[in-house]
Amino acid sequence: MNWMNWNKRILIRLLVATSLFGAGSVVLAADVPSLRQAQGRPNVILFFIDDLGWTDLGVNGSTFYETPCIDALAAGGVNFKNSYSANPVCSPTRAAMMTGKAPQRVGITQWIPSKAKTHLPLSEVTMGEAFQEAGYKTGYIGKWHLGKANNVQPDHQGFQYMKAVNRAGQPSSYFYPFERSGNKVSGTDVPDLAMYKKGDYLTDALTDQALAFIHENQSEPFFLCLAHYAVHTPIQAPAALVKKYEVKKKKMFGDSKAEKIPDRYNTASTSRQDDPAYAAMVENLDANIGRILSRLEELGLTENTIILFTSDNGGLAHRRVGIDAPTCNLPLRSGKGWTYEGGVRIPTLFSWPGKIKPAVSEVPVITMDMYPTLLDLCGIPLKPWQHLDGTSLKRVLNGTSDSTVDGRFLAWTYPHTHGSGHKPSVAIQQKGWKLIKFSDGKPNELYRISDDIGEQKDLSSKYPEKVRKLDALLEKWIAETIPQK
Repeated sequence: MNWMNWNKRILIRLLVATSLFGAGSVVLAADVPSLRQAQGRPNVILFFIDDLGWTDLGVNGSTFYETPCIDALAAGGVNFKNSYSANPVCSPTRAAMMTGKAPQRVGITQWIPSKAKTHLPLSEVTMGEAFQEAGYKTGYIGKWHLGKANNVQPDHQGFQYMKAVNRAGQPSSYFYPFERSGNKVSGTDVPDLAMYKKGDYLTDALTDQALAFIHENQSEPFFLCLAHYAVHTPIQAPAALVKKYEVKKKKMFGDSKAEKIPDRYNTASTSRQDDPAYAAMVENLDANIGRILSRLEELGLTENTIILFTSDNGGLAHRRVGIDAPTCNLPLRSGKGWTYEGGVRIPTLFSWPGKIKPAVSEVPVITMDMYPTLLDLCGIPLKPWQHLDGTSLKRVLNGTSDSTVDGRFLAWTYPHTHGSGHKPSVAIQQKGWKLIKFSDGKPNELYRISDDIGEQKDLSSKYPEKVRKLDALLEKWIAETIPQK
């Protein structure tokens, strides 16, 4: 079946769920389930995309980028419209995904420079380890960015299969040999792909490896994290696709130039999506998601595979004045590296045909929720001592209200400067209200994001009591989640 028909097919098939342990049970070494015990549980594919903005998808409002495969995935599943990354940059969010903890709990609050010794502690029970314990074959392909040393890579963190994992936050090049001669940025070359040839494209190559993993493990439960380097810089894409969007840009905008939207600290955001190379990267990514969905259908695995599609932070739309950014996050303010909505609101889609009914959810969710949610959907006992900052979204995905999610607050701490011009800030959001505090001594900013998604109307002077309450809640959360020295 062609992928275009993938989400239109109504699949009604009874799956026998197996429950090996009671809720809250501790899984000891002697209790590790066998492959036989794991049979009957669904497969899981986590698409973890790099720097993909909330509005980079057609389903979330883009008219310049073309994402028919991902849009179809959203139409056939649950599209969380109020989904957030744990941090406005990559490494902290990736740590939160793997551990279910706020990133500061594990000591990662900034993207990890390639020469740094910072890494995800081996003492954490990662999502990969949880699925491996439950009898799954686990695989990790692509960007990790949670440490440089060999003994802190995915294959030491619960993933039995590892491919194309470099030691930095971006690839040297998206074109074969996926490296740069005389490269001064340590760790950016992408390994394990010597079988490719000149002109081959990295996003295609990673998908090839994912397809091979799926084919090899189609007869047993598997958990695959396909962490594409796209759409992170360098902004490079196949020439034919770039040409397509050059023509489209001309047709949509003529010779006009996009205005810049000024912001604090002598920075500015891009005001429209019109970069042909970035658009081409997005379309190529979309086509590769379609390749995976088509193969699942060919192998008869669609109805027994949970798909989670998400990003690690907002789109790169906000830079210092004079430096162009490749995308635009409007109507959201700002972009990657900032705690405004454009930096932390991300696309998140769940799909499980026949089990999860299509819906658009307004429930606020965050990266830490993904770990317990996937365990819960698969009938694997939760590990509350591990994913302690995440909440299972199973009830929400089933279309019912959940008091543990409704009304809770979400918070962020990014105590660093960033190349985008950001200066240290913290933020908290609850019941449609959002408080942002910068370290420069300027007044707090308060927004009613349920009515003002673009964070244009600062209401801090009008609602000082709301500022006080959110500030107290935020400070308490920071104190509780930052380890004491």
